[in-house]
Amino acid sequence: MARFVYRFRYLIIVFFLALTLAAAAFIPNLRFDGDIQALAPTNVSSVVEYKKVSDTFGGADSLALSAQSKNLFTPQAISEAADINKELQNLPDASDVVSIFTYVEPVNTSDGLSFVPYVDPASLPKDQAAADALKLSLESTKTISGKLLSSDGDTLLFIIQTAPTVSRIRLIEGIQVIMREHPGFAFNMAGTSFIDYQMVSYMKHDVVVLVVFGLLAVLLVLAVGFRSLRGIFLPLFTIACSLIITFGFMGLLRAKLTIVALIIPIMLIAICNNYAIHFLTRFYEDVFVNGMSDRVKIIDSSFKSLSKPVWLAFLTTVASFISFITSPIPRIAEMGLFVAFGITYAFAMTMFFIPALLSILPPPKKHRRYHANEALITRVAGKAGHIITRRRLWILGATLLVAIVGVIYIPRIAVDSDLANYFNPKDPVRVGIDFINSKVAGSQLIKVSLPADPRTADGLAKARQFQDYAESLGTVGSVFSLVDSIQTLNLVFHDNDPAYNVVPASDDAAAQLLLLVETSLSPERLVQLVSEDYSQLCFSIQLKAVNSATLQKTADLLRAKAAEITGSNDIAIAGVSLISNQLNRLVIISMLQSFVIAIVLIFAFVAFGFRNLSAGLASAGIMIAIVLVVFGFMGIAGIELSTATALVASITLGVGIDYLIHFSARWFTERDAGKSIEEATSRTLGLTGRGIIINALAIIFAVIPPFFSQFRPIMYFGVLCFMSIFLSLVGGLVVMPSLLSSVPEKFFKRIKVS
Repeated sequence: MARFVYRFRYLIIVFFLALTLAAAAFIPNLRFDGDIQALAPTNVSSVVEYKKVSDTFGGADSLALSAQSKNLFTPQAISEAADINKELQNLPDASDVVSIFTYVEPVNTSDGLSFVPYVDPASLPKDQAAADALKLSLESTKTISGKLLSSDGDTLLFIIQTAPTVSRIRLIEGIQVIMREHPGFAFNMAGTSFIDYQMVSYMKHDVVVLVVFGLLAVLLVLAVGFRSLRGIFLPLFTIACSLIITFGFMGLLRAKLTIVALIIPIMLIAICNNYAIHFLTRFYEDVFVNGMSDRVKIIDSSFKSLSKPVWLAFLTTVASFISFITSPIPRIAEMGLFVAFGITYAFAMTMFFIPALLSILPPPKKHRRYHANEALITRVAGKAGHIITRRRLWILGATLLVAIVGVIYIPRIAVDSDLANYFNPKDPVRVGIDFINSKVAGSQLIKVSLPADPRTADGLAKARQFQDYAESLGTVGSVFSLVDSIQTLNLVFHDNDPAYNVVPASDDAAAQLLLLVETSLSPERLVQLVSEDYSQLCFSIQLKAVNSATLQKTADLLRAKAAEITGSNDIAIAGVSLISNQLNRLVIISMLQSFVIAIVLIFAFVAFGFRNLSAGLASAGIMIAIVLVVFGFMGIAGIELSTATALVASITLGVGIDYLIHFSARWFTERDAGKSIEEATSRTLGLTGRGIIINALAIIFAVIPPFFSQFRPIMYFGVLCFMSIFLSLVGGLVVMPSLLSSVPEKFFKRIKVS
């Protein structure tokens, strides 16, 4: 291999540089996508129902905008609020706006029955007395007070129905322009469009932070660890090329950057320096410790000594990420494949590009500082090897005890799919949700498609029964549907006779009143209420602040009641929060599947690579213990299981197993050379342990930037990765030698590491 690389070294260097530059041309094709639906499979029930409701009723999503003014009921403020409503209606991505200025009621006029808004923009109050009278009227109106107008009378709610072809960025930026033009009002937004907008904004910020600060962190560790330009440059250049080739490949495939994709740069920065660090560690050992000077022989020695452990580390790491391909969530499967692709490129660069470049450069010169450091490391490694071999049973016992504690706390892990919890408490998303929930009907919207024909008395009676039930639930703030309009119309049509404050009792009356409603409402409003063939009615239900479990329970109660009332299972309930709920359940399934597959593959590769079952079992056992401790910590710290944090298990296996493999390979080599258990442990800690520590520190520092992510799941992901890599380092340098020292040598007798 070394002679092949030396012979074609210039061609190899040009090939990798050209391939990387070509990939960079496709990076501009990447697009960010904050839509939670982008993560969910298209065939799951929540997505199918969302699409059904959206197609039937012209959209299943809406945005809540609150406008607060302590002097709301003055002629000037009401006029300005009406202007806000008009400006919102003119937005190209808003198909309809529900507010006190557009929500209509039937009234008898001199010209006959007519539908007018509760607050007619054409006849607003001209003086304070009229404004006060309007306030009293609205506060006594059931369909307005506490729903579109806060109970204390200082906040209006505008419910913006998004167009089917909505551009969320354009919609939110248009609303923000309106907000800036009306400084007399305090605005808050809530809804999936705003969440998606904020997510995209934060993802753009986080990608830059994760890449720049991640590379700086690795640079710092390499500078301290190697104290040479090539020791810093080569691993960093490998990472940079792997990032470029991976994002270029994603751009070529027109892949979208979702919140899961934020994990890709974290993992590539953390892992892609691995093989280069171990190669360079051996390279410097051959130059400074073994006194080699011939470039081809140095590279050949590095290849031979590291071929098996590097290959095993590469295969186990890639296998851990490829295990995500079984995930029912397409974006997680894609993430695993893209990370595996980037790691493969980094491995190829370590095997070809780095040796080719080193074969051109002159061998590094010996210097006193290296030998001084070598003497210090040898002393420390000797003492550590002595302690580990003497206290190996205590170490193994403590490891088992900590793993058991982890198992005890794992059941405390909460599964959370509430999108609001992706953000910090002071984030505009959380602030808007909390404010709207406290002031008006609620920030979360779900839509229910009910099989009931509004042209018949029976259909309206079923619809009325369902709406009454929905409004009786404590989690429901308000319900908007065709039922209220028809019932109010029936009352007004009969001169406000209380006996007619019900839905019509005959099919003829139902059909007649429905016709009046159809001729009075705008097409944009009507399509949201009833399907084109009159077979389905839509109920827009606003929910107060609820967690994911309560939200799901409310949806299940509504579904069961709807099926009971109609005698049909053709019920569709749409809501992005419901998609998020189902997505999290799929994440758990994905986590378990990928973890089992990864641990089986790790065992198989290690056992086959070392040709020994005991080595495979030892490695798999230590990694399982580490994962148990990490997830136990989640239970203790109250860290929720989410789309990002659920991936930690397989990632821990893929990254942490490298340390066990590299330590074991060198330990067996030392034992084959006739070293005692303590000598083998000490020498492995002093020589291979240096590369393991540098690599682990590089990863640990690389996962610190996610601590500052705007997304709580990514922040927690960074914390858990930090912990898992630290535990893997301890597992590789302390637990693994303790286990190797404790297991009878006959179980490892077949192992030969060349």
